[in-house]
Amino acid sequence: MGRRKYRDERRHYRYVEAMVVDRVLDENTQSVLRMLPGQPIVTANQFSASVDWDDYTREMEKFVEQTFDAWLFFDNYGPRTVAFRIPSAALPTQAVAPHLHGTSLEGLCMETSGDDLLLRFSLYAEDSELFNLNETGAGWLHKILPVREELMSGRLDALELARVVGTHWDEVDRNPSAEYGLSKASRVLAAYLLVAPEELARLAAKRTEAGSVELPAGWLSACSGLEPVARWEFAAADPRKSFQITLGRLPSGCEYGEWYVTSSEPRGRPLAFRTEDDARRGYHDEALRLQRLNDPGRWRQLDHTV
Repeated sequence: MGRRKYRDERRHYRYVEAMVVDRVLDENTQSVLRMLPGQPIVTANQFSASVDWDDYTREMEKFVEQTFDAWLFFDNYGPRTVAFRIPSAALPTQAVAPHLHGTSLEGLCMETSGDDLLLRFSLYAEDSELFNLNETGAGWLHKILPVREELMSGRLDALELARVVGTHWDEVDRNPSAEYGLSKASRVLAAYLLVAPEELARLAAKRTEAGSVELPAGWLSACSGLEPVARWEFAAADPRKSFQITLGRLPSGCEYGEWYVTSSEPRGRPLAFRTEDDARRGYHDEALRLQRLNDPGRWRQLDHTV
């Protein structure tokens, strides 16, 4: 009871941190940010403040969302959000749609804002066990920010976290070890959203079941003896977005597998597979993923040797 009383008397606040990428805030915007409550820290590309709950307003939240490319909200009573503003030319809605889950309160939601997508990962839950007692929310966004670049490059692994937020109710290491087939930034995002380690392991196992291995950068271009089996071209409405994708056999005895999939799309992943069935499924899935990044357009078979 004493612990609960202490909980009721402690300060309730929301920590806000936001950043712009590859640009700077103009002086007028910086001046407005400095006038917000919470003794804000403002630089040319970043804003942070710890705002008492009674002083926090939806208008302040909207201003942050309209101004920045990435932002984080941390409520010391439990709820938390990480969001990204991404040009829809770099990440089409069709690529994100299969991963949307939950509501604006918890999961992953998406909305459009002009030529941009706004992606919000949210966790809504009362911190009944006081795990946030010594947390401030500071320091997370800088480590999570590379997820935005990953999404823009077509690496969508972080979107898988939407269905498993809030599955771990204990302190989570904000410097997670290199596991689960995720980038460091995606693992930090998972920690911030309180994703259980066993859920990360389950997602990793699911990827392994697909039978694919991502090849080292440049490995295929240096490999001799590749045998193309099928090639298709996606002729996009915007010719700059057109690309080719290839299914083929790797040289006998290759350490990575017997089959490969590669594409001319910069966001494509060079993949290796052990079996032909896995390779053909992977070929189809990779083609569909890249199509979503470049729609509208249509497919044209270039050759078919088997």
